[in-house]
Amino acid sequence: MDMSLRPTREEMIKMAVETRKQVTSAVVSREEMERYPARVAPMRIPVRAGDSQAFLVSAQGGEEQVPLVINLHGGGFIKQRTENDELFCRKLALATGCKILDVDYRVAPEHPFPAGLNECYDVAVWAWKNGEQLGIDREKIILCGHSAGGNFVVGISMLLHESGIFKPLGIISEYPPLDLSADPAQKEQRGRSIPAERARLYNLYYCEEELQKHPLASPVMAGEEQLKDFPRALFITAGEDSLCNEAEAFALKAARAGNEVTVKRFEKAGHGFTIYRMPGHEEALKLIERFIQHLLIDCK
Repeated sequence: MDMSLRPTREEMIKMAVETRKQVTSAVVSREEMERYPARVAPMRIPVRAGDSQAFLVSAQGGEEQVPLVINLHGGGFIKQRTENDELFCRKLALATGCKILDVDYRVAPEHPFPAGLNECYDVAVWAWKNGEQLGIDREKIILCGHSAGGNFVVGISMLLHESGIFKPLGIISEYPPLDLSADPAQKEQRGRSIPAERARLYNLYYCEEELQKHPLASPVMAGEEQLKDFPRALFITAGEDSLCNEAEAFALKAARAGNEVTVKRFEKAGHGFTIYRMPGHEEALKLIERFIQHLLIDCK
């Protein structure tokens, strides 16, 4: 992007507001939501920037001291949580018996890098420290993220490794953007990829060009030391998504650092297919459920 033409932060905020109006998500009907009955309790969680809005989703009549999945939504770093995310969390809670902490983190460009990442990291640490209050087993915390949230899941794991506070039982990262430094126009365009110009703006809204090579913004830039002792990981990629290659490249890098990594590409799927219930989403959800079940069985 021509530096002389780069918009100011104020201009980015105005542009993002218009983008949010134009980009719509799949509609969730009341009937569809009611097919997956669960308790959804709003929460305010203290983080360094103030309070974080989150929703604790659990199966009705659910037990105490159960595993926790922290869910981080997608949306190009600029869009908030939607009913599609709630529906995903309801399905996951009912299928696995886990409680799901669905985080509606602060978004860019109003809150650029590393604001959203730091907020979600703080939520994860708070959940670990307050397991009794949440009614969860704090030794069984799993991170799950979609698109931008998948980027955060990886970054949080790196920050937790550095701090040594706790290690997630496992992580799930779906079609994540893990290389913000590469021009989206130069990435392999695959069928239903996010248009390059939109992807370029999303990256800039979230992260200044000067910071886009930072390993916490672009985890493909991480060194081997930052990836050691990573949690067991599942990466789900979409064959018709321009982010496919970078996610798989990072997964290979993590595996070479000595970690247990599972990668599954859904060849005919597009970006966001699990949350927006596009072809392949049912198989992907089953894969996530099995991955969580294996994590829980192996830690007994």
